[in-house]
Amino acid sequence: MEVSKTEFGLFHNQTIWKYTLANDNGLKLNVMNYGATLTDIEMPDKHGKIAHIVIGSGRFQDYLEEDAYFGATVGRVAGRITAGNFSIDGTNYQLPLNDGNNTNHGGPNSFERLIWESHPFKKAEQVGVRFDLFSPDGTNGFPGNLNASVTYSLNQKNEWRLHYEATTDKTTLFNPTNHVYFNLAGDFNQTVDNHLLQLASHRFGEINKDGTPTGRLIDITGTPFNFIKSTAIKNGFDSDHPQNKLVTGYDHPFLLDKRGDGPDAILEEPLSGRRVTMSTTNNAVVVYSGNALSDKIIMDGKTLKPHCGITLEAQMMPDAIHHEGFGNIILRPGTTYEADTVYRFDCVSD
Repeated sequence: MEVSKTEFGLFHNQTIWKYTLANDNGLKLNVMNYGATLTDIEMPDKHGKIAHIVIGSGRFQDYLEEDAYFGATVGRVAGRITAGNFSIDGTNYQLPLNDGNNTNHGGPNSFERLIWESHPFKKAEQVGVRFDLFSPDGTNGFPGNLNASVTYSLNQKNEWRLHYEATTDKTTLFNPTNHVYFNLAGDFNQTVDNHLLQLASHRFGEINKDGTPTGRLIDITGTPFNFIKSTAIKNGFDSDHPQNKLVTGYDHPFLLDKRGDGPDAILEEPLSGRRVTMSTTNNAVVVYSGNALSDKIIMDGKTLKPHCGITLEAQMMPDAIHHEGFGNIILRPGTTYEADTVYRFDCVSD
């Protein structure tokens, strides 16, 4: 197993470093300190053919020109906060609005647009990089001096592990995620229509037209949101369900059952055999089927198209501060936030 470091670009006269994590099974992850971002995963298919299976780029400039959070660490709070305001212990806070009348993914120029300190490491069982960030009190309206870290690691079991930690000196909100877009076919001229998804979730969060949660949790029974058994993603693209039509696919949180020891999500592409199995300590996964991707976005010299990637964003339910039963995203002084998400990669043979 190896971890290596190369120059990737310049941002405000600071060097951007890219780190390559490689195991002995042909799996490689590339991560950079700008946005603590995953830029690439290389993975063989069932025949041994290696391909790039996430939307990313080998050109740093692409990350300055796009705004789709490709592979980025998102925070302080992933997802939309309705009207950009919230109250903690009787104190009201207003955040800048960057998504219509709402705040999305922590506000403008948040975690995904900052340079993180990076600390690569190599151990007997894994290689990785720990990224650290100091977010001052009042950043984008959030209270508290926040010290956050996210550790990317890769082991010989083909597991990409994300470990998050954070502390604050003033009560605040914290709910990060990673915004990786998968296309397990390794061909971004193809959509993810035929990818198969399985989720340990019997309820999904209904959303408004602007993407904010209504607060209602809807039973999946008899809907295109039923992924208890492995089901093709395209069912939601062809659907007349009002929630699918609202976004031309999926852009919804699924409340995870957490009833046993099994995985929370499994994504598979049948032709290549590639499969990603996800487990998380969070209570939800946001499935976004790349509905707004278009040929106006160019990554690595290639134009994108709607539905050419799909996210499995592990986090607490979005807008949890406004909805009872969505989970606790309040972080208080004297406590340490910790969360883990593991993506395991393998191939299904014929």
